[in-house]
Amino acid sequence: MKNTRSWTGVVLFLLIALLLGIPSIKDYIQLKSAPDIYDLKESDYKEGKMVRGKADMVLDYYCYETNDGNETYRWYLVPSEGDMTLKYVGIKVNAKLFNDYEAVYNSTWDYLDGITDSLTKSISFQGRLKKVDGEIEKNLDNYIREAGATDQKDAFVPYYIELKTTKGSITSMIISAVCLGIAVVIFVIMFLKSKSDKKFEATAQQMRENQPWNNGVSLVIDDQELDRMAYGGSVINNNPQTDSADAPADNNQDNNNF
Repeated sequence: MKNTRSWTGVVLFLLIALLLGIPSIKDYIQLKSAPDIYDLKESDYKEGKMVRGKADMVLDYYCYETNDGNETYRWYLVPSEGDMTLKYVGIKVNAKLFNDYEAVYNSTWDYLDGITDSLTKSISFQGRLKKVDGEIEKNLDNYIREAGATDQKDAFVPYYIELKTTKGSITSMIISAVCLGIAVVIFVIMFLKSKSDKKFEATAQQMRENQPWNNGVSLVIDDQELDRMAYGGSVINNNPQTDSADAPADNNQDNNNF
């Protein structure tokens, strides 16, 4: 039963290590070699492709996701082929980064409205391209329609970027390595315990085979036989009643003296 639980633990930690480790290593390698999105054309886009870039402009967000009434994600629009281009791509941003993207958004509209003479904020990003579909696509279509840009729908690339970081990949790889280490430790402990159990069993078997009364026949040994073996052949009789046959003779001899 214990061995079964131990093997279950080994398999479980190995699975966790593989499920976390392999994708994390793949993501890390792809992120390190990801092309700049401004060097790509829309025809270069494909599902799962890693890209990176630095946006000096953030126009707006066209979709958001909520949890318990709070916004958890927003899909912001940034230029996809360089600033002031007519091509835009979405970036899925979590709530922790809202303020950073809003700062670039404010800088963008200050510049476009003539309040400032230049773009004062920018933000770097990297991640995986995902196809715009389902509810996200409906929200993008609604945004384009409400913005009166239906004749420019082709300017909105049907992809968005799901943010990824090398730090996140490294964290996953560390967790994977820890799980792999735990699996190895459990396996080593099981291996050493198995060897110890086998050695103990072999020693016990040898002791049983070396007993003087063990010739392959099962013997029933009474207490006197055990005493004889223990005291080198002499039997110590601790029962005073075993000498009771001699007692009457002594009593008669004493009576005759009177």
